[in-house]
Amino acid sequence: MNGGIVLDLALVAVLLAYAVSGWRQGLVVSVLSLVGFLGGGAVGMLVLPGLVARFDWAQSRPSLASLVIVAGVFLLAALGQGFLLTLGRRARRHLHSRASRSGDAFFGAVATVAAAAVLVWFVAGGLRGSSTSPLGQAIGSSRVLQVIDAVVPPQTGRLFAGFRQMLDRGGFPRVFDGLSREAIAPVDPPTASVTALPAIATAVESVVKITGIAQACRQGQEGSGWVVSPGRVVTNAHVVAGVSEVGVQTPGSRSVLRGAVVAFDPARDLAVIDVPELTARALPLGAEVSRGQEGVVAGYPLDGPLRLDAARVRETLYATGQDIYGQPGVTRHIIALNTHVDSGNSGGPLLSTTGEVIGIVFAKSLDDDSTGYALTLSEASPVLQSAVAARAPVSTGACTVG
Repeated sequence: MNGGIVLDLALVAVLLAYAVSGWRQGLVVSVLSLVGFLGGGAVGMLVLPGLVARFDWAQSRPSLASLVIVAGVFLLAALGQGFLLTLGRRARRHLHSRASRSGDAFFGAVATVAAAAVLVWFVAGGLRGSSTSPLGQAIGSSRVLQVIDAVVPPQTGRLFAGFRQMLDRGGFPRVFDGLSREAIAPVDPPTASVTALPAIATAVESVVKITGIAQACRQGQEGSGWVVSPGRVVTNAHVVAGVSEVGVQTPGSRSVLRGAVVAFDPARDLAVIDVPELTARALPLGAEVSRGQEGVVAGYPLDGPLRLDAARVRETLYATGQDIYGQPGVTRHIIALNTHVDSGNSGGPLLSTTGEVIGIVFAKSLDDDSTGYALTLSEASPVLQSAVAARAPVSTGACTVG
């Protein structure tokens, strides 16, 4: 029995229990109870992520931090529910006729199940981003959650984006909205030998490591980037979010050059850094990619040295997901790749076999370890063009936890 079925059985049991509770309590009691439940939960969603992030252990033990937040949300929800439940029971004593009590019971069950389903949807949405963990995959396979996801208005996710972001410890922005599993297009494995091509060896001299400290989140951040024009480096916005001073390091060099962010787009997840002392040559831009095309992902995953991974294009598509702060409804033109992507690859180039940049890595699949995602050049073009003439530093926004 797979994780999705087990989760579905558990969710059905929970929702049935809430339905019975709502029937017994009736609409008046249920509404007041649910107002307390959702109100307490809402307070937890708004307050707990920022509160927990203040502790050092939250950065070193992200799974524990997520558990504390979820437990705290449900504790506050239960306290709010208990308080208003008492008031609701007193109010229900004024209902005397059988018809009024039957209608009260029916609508109480409906209201209770609806509210419980929405709360489950919020929590599942945050936990769905836990990379390729069994829990994240079980959520993606759950039929019950897919039904709930289909009826909950997309705008609802904007209310508690910070809560979801705190639970989402994948290190990448969410490529797709919703809770369903990703559709992975089949394609042949990439050819490992493409990483040894002479054109790749030349190109990677202009692939750099990006580092910085986000003081507000009390965390170091690192990623990859590439030289788009003299003294200008492209990376992901989530790599430099909340960072006031950016460090840029070229391959084989121990010296760290200082840079300033001159373009920052949290929706596309792109940033451009001005690095006056950088002498590495600019990489040429290639054509749009096609299915089956081979390439190389170059970057510095896991805060390590330069790594090259062979890649093959699965497909190009328009994906509606979230910006770097968890706000839904962002549509990007992306490339799905058969390759290996880790945290730290963010912002690195997808190189053609002739050494041209044909995409910008920004995320990995939540369901398949051999799938990564890159922005197409057409998607990145507005940011790249505007940054060529930009001179003044811009705000890098708030940091992203995790």
